[in-house]
Amino acid sequence: MEHFALAKEFPPASEADWRAIVDKALKGAPFRVLENQLYEGFATSPLYTGAATSPARHGQRGWLIVQPVAGASLADAERQLADDVANGATALSLDLNNGPAIRKAAELKAVAGAGVPVFLAPGSSPADAALLLAKADKTIVGTAGFDPLTVFAMSGEVPADRKAALADTVDAALAIRERFPLFTPFLASSRAWNGAGGSAVDELGLTLAAAVAYWRALEAAGLSREDASRAIGFKLCASADLFLTIASFRAIRLLWARAHEAAGIASNEHILLYAKMPPRILSAYDPQVNMLRATASVFGAAIGGATAIEVYPFDEAATEATPLSRRIARNTGLVLQSEAWLSAVADPAAGSAYVETLTEKLAASAWALFREVEAKGGLLKALESGFVAERLRQTAEKRERAIAHRKERITGVSVFPNLNEKIALEEPAAIIMEEAHPTVDFALPAPGAGERFAALISAAARGVPLAELHSASRIVCDIIAGGALDVARRDAEPFEVLRQRADFALASIGSRPPVFLALLGAPSDYRARSLWVQSFFAAGGIEAVLPEEGFTDVEKLAAAFKQSPAPIACLCSSNSAYGELKGAAAALKRAGASHVYLAGPASLLASLDPNDQTAVDRLIYEGCNALAVLEEAQRILRVEELAEAAGLEAEDENFGAFDEA
Repeated sequence: MEHFALAKEFPPASEADWRAIVDKALKGAPFRVLENQLYEGFATSPLYTGAATSPARHGQRGWLIVQPVAGASLADAERQLADDVANGATALSLDLNNGPAIRKAAELKAVAGAGVPVFLAPGSSPADAALLLAKADKTIVGTAGFDPLTVFAMSGEVPADRKAALADTVDAALAIRERFPLFTPFLASSRAWNGAGGSAVDELGLTLAAAVAYWRALEAAGLSREDASRAIGFKLCASADLFLTIASFRAIRLLWARAHEAAGIASNEHILLYAKMPPRILSAYDPQVNMLRATASVFGAAIGGATAIEVYPFDEAATEATPLSRRIARNTGLVLQSEAWLSAVADPAAGSAYVETLTEKLAASAWALFREVEAKGGLLKALESGFVAERLRQTAEKRERAIAHRKERITGVSVFPNLNEKIALEEPAAIIMEEAHPTVDFALPAPGAGERFAALISAAARGVPLAELHSASRIVCDIIAGGALDVARRDAEPFEVLRQRADFALASIGSRPPVFLALLGAPSDYRARSLWVQSFFAAGGIEAVLPEEGFTDVEKLAAAFKQSPAPIACLCSSNSAYGELKGAAAALKRAGASHVYLAGPASLLASLDPNDQTAVDRLIYEGCNALAVLEEAQRILRVEELAEAAGLEAEDENFGAFDEA
């Protein structure tokens, strides 16, 4: 059979031919303008070439669809659990510190007996694991979620006895490996590094550093090097950046294999590689966009070789998840696995020149970071020295600047906002506070070869509440000099705070803070830019007041502004029209505009009348610091004062999800 080639009707083209066409299109601009600089410290090119013969990086086909155990009550959680498992969920995640109020081991009977793997949240304690395993069968599959180094980073505390910092979790891991061989004790997680604003390189390098620290501690406690490595799984954040997620999940396998090579043992290909959508990328406004983010998250993690994937319900950031949003979260993975057949091929990205290059660059950069952390004495010492916090801060600041300037766009929030959107922002559910350290009538043995964890399981089986298990296993800690990492902030939050203030103002006075749009010339002059300007101000909850038609007379422009409710104005037209209607900005100032904006670049100022040049207060354009401009506009419009005046009324309307301290 003749080889079928789609390109055979076209003349052959070389990379040099392509480059010649590109250079012509660039009209003298440097080629680097087509490159995309990443937070990871390197740039991506517009074209990648190379033989598509790279071997598969993993043999993973298919993944577990993970649903969280959640509910307002234990009975509600059990009903949702049964519904999830009956309708496609193949694993459960359980956070005993933030989920339903589960206090005793007997209340976990439905979870332990669901017949699917159970993943305790990363950072879970030996007491949490004991509560789950007290009534579990030895065949239970899942993970205890031990990740103490990440807990230290997020809490800002570290055990006073540094030498025994991992002793509790290692003791528990030894007991778990003996009694529950299918339950992975440690879960090195990237959640803290991602939540603090780190890059994919930060996430990979620091997560690997944590895993190696756990590996060493397990080997020192008596496990063989091979058995110790099998006691560790990974949990990575799967972002909406599709290719970066694919490459990250492929890279962690390369990194773990390289660590095994350095240790002189064969690589363990069958690792637990758990993916979860990071909360940092969720938006409360326009929450339906979170479904698109979740789809990209699952797609990237699946192609990258994740063995289990969990995504948030789309309304997670604004309110309690609904049955519909939980169902959509579950079905995202089901559809991609069972209908899109992403599980049909192992490592389908293998051979892609772009993905292979990205994978190798991420792995190389992450390995260099891992080596740097090791040179500082390991991850614990790197945390205490402030090295980790400083590195994450630098990346986070770059990301914050990109978000503020809308170079990193957040759909539905910083771009394409819908001012008419009505969302139900709810106060977080009240948390029933347990006694800080309740008195206990039993003592645990010191950490050793599993004896301490065995005593915890025995106590849990007797019905000792979780709070008492925590108290009995409490360790005296010191405070890390740099404090805890800030991992709770979402990328959309700065803009959403502005939107919420504007919503408060709407509740207070019945209208949104306004800006008068001074349209100049004919519709062909201002139409495109006016749409951009309306979207720009809407990102800060400010509504544009539009005249019926554009102005060609400055006196009529001034009169229209005076009749509008807006105290500020924005000139909006084509570049040529600004210079044609002289005196427009000055007329708005004379009419009482406290602030005059002009939509366009700084190069336009030279074409303005001198009086107009001094009348313009601020330029707005693609790439300006939109967040700072909108914050300033809200101060001029006294939005925060109006929001405070809405006080009790806003509380009645269930606002408050973004209240500032």
